[in-house]
Amino acid sequence: MNRIHVENYKMLTRVADFAARNVGLFPKSSPGVEIQKALASAVRDLAELSTARISAETVMRSGRKDRAVTRDVLKGLLSQANRTARALNSEVIRSASKPTDHTLITSGRAFAADIEPMKKEFRVYGISPDDVTVAAAELERAVRDYSAGKARRAAAIRDFEEKLQVGMGLTRRFEALVENILAGNSAAMAEWTVARSMNRVTIRKRIVEPPDAANPAVPPIAA
Repeated sequence: MNRIHVENYKMLTRVADFAARNVGLFPKSSPGVEIQKALASAVRDLAELSTARISAETVMRSGRKDRAVTRDVLKGLLSQANRTARALNSEVIRSASKPTDHTLITSGRAFAADIEPMKKEFRVYGISPDDVTVAAAELERAVRDYSAGKARRAAAIRDFEEKLQVGMGLTRRFEALVENILAGNSAAMAEWTVARSMNRVTIRKRIVEPPDAANPAVPPIAA
């Protein structure tokens, strides 16, 4: 949700409040009551979606933290296992130079399975396949939790934007009623001007810094 969405949401909330306070000023034959109720409903939905987004972001932060911790645990165990395998002249484990989460999980499970014939030898060196299995499962859980939070956040943002568009459409309809029917009511129009106003949002362009001649980028070392 960007700053423009935030400002639109704030404005929509003020418009809904204005409508609730002043709906009695419109003729019963007008759609004033209908639009007022729809505005109130849209604001409630937007508030719930904002809460859902914040909740999802909390899950993402927790998942990101857990993922980092469990990744380090599994990497440490696989490093120990790799060191022990070399000492035992075994090839039951092969570690990647830059492992992804998926690679680490797969390697952990494969090691736990492949080590079975040499389980006793590895246990003597302090390497338990059960520890590796648990670490792989914990990393997988953390990755899954983060992905679930990310998906929930994306859904909440998408639904928020869609509902916000509905609310903006209702605002335009209500604005026509206000300006057509309440134009002679100076107090109501003054209140409406405040409700309908929006803070100016400046879109900042990303500035790309030129290369530093004194500290040129170091090219990667060829494999």
